[in-house]
Amino acid sequence: MKVKRRIQIFHRENGSVAVEFALVLPLLLLILFGTIEFGVMMYDQAIITNAAREGARWGSVQSVSLSHPISCSDPGISTIQGGSPASCSGTGSGNACLVASNYGASALITFGNATSTNPSVSVTCGSGGTISVTVNYSYQGLGLGVLSALQGTEQLTSTAVMYYE
Repeated sequence: MKVKRRIQIFHRENGSVAVEFALVLPLLLLILFGTIEFGVMMYDQAIITNAAREGARWGSVQSVSLSHPISCSDPGISTIQGGSPASCSGTGSGNACLVASNYGASALITFGNATSTNPSVSVTCGSGGTISVTVNYSYQGLGLGVLSALQGTEQLTSTAVMYYE
């Protein structure tokens, strides 16, 4: 008789694990994809920071042929920056603006959601002989709808300032 009772109890619990799993699965997926999305966004922020630093460093070392002290009115500064004020979102080489843009475009993770993989870059000459490179990028996330921790876009921005050498 005791054997029959144990079998009945076993049958009553059948399926409860599946129900519990169905209740917990959406939360686990939200945590998993949220962690992945946050990690990718932080990676893209690091790339934007490095792009600004690369552009500023490139512009900084290109000024060795200019007369010192460096003045923002020097025509050579405009060439190094990529215009006055420099603003670009393309490819190529030869100025600080394009160096930063190329670095960002080659390393950003977009998952195919971004309208453009090129970040927007602006370069300015600051007081005291400095070059300032600002890189902006709109991170759009994984595009997983409800499972996505981020809805819409997030503006990522970084600025690097260096002295002309």
